[in-house]
Amino acid sequence: MLCASCGQKTDYLVLVNKSHPIDEAFAKQLELVTVDTVYDGEKTEVEKNAYAAYLSLQKALMEQGIEIGIDSAYRSVEYQKQIMQDFTEKYGEEYARNTVAIPGTSEHHTALAIDIVPKVDGQWKWENEDMMQLPELFAVIHKELPKHGFILRLLKGKEDITGYSYEPWHIRYVGSAEVARKISESGLVLEEYLE
Repeated sequence: MLCASCGQKTDYLVLVNKSHPIDEAFAKQLELVTVDTVYDGEKTEVEKNAYAAYLSLQKALMEQGIEIGIDSAYRSVEYQKQIMQDFTEKYGEEYARNTVAIPGTSEHHTALAIDIVPKVDGQWKWENEDMMQLPELFAVIHKELPKHGFILRLLKGKEDITGYSYEPWHIRYVGSAEVARKISESGLVLEEYLE
């Protein structure tokens, strides 16, 4: 496993979590593309191969009648601080601590993690509490992820390992469908798989 802060070549299996912070320079070595989010006029950045894989995922889901969009992808440490503050104000400190990564420890700093949102009845469902009410829809989405090189990063029942609550919308590009399939079929989260 390559570390995110030691200046080595980019690795799609880089581990970033509360115990493995990332150096902001990590994303600077990636080729990023600027893309639209589901919010009018708002943009985000995604690592180019992760974005190509996302477009493939999006197309495959559209063929099944499911429309997804990007809520967020790359985040700077400063932006992560703002999200932490916003969630603390909206939901309280405990919820924010269990849901939002401490700045410097977010997978979003890698530009390989994407928070997706589904469109249901013509409306984007971007509130966490709304998305948690769509388990059947997310089950279909999750089944499709490995075919495009993505894993569901924060699994139910693995909160003690990841340090975060289950998030059906938080997907992570791991470089290939083969690797994503191995991780997904194992039932392991990235921390366990890399051990």
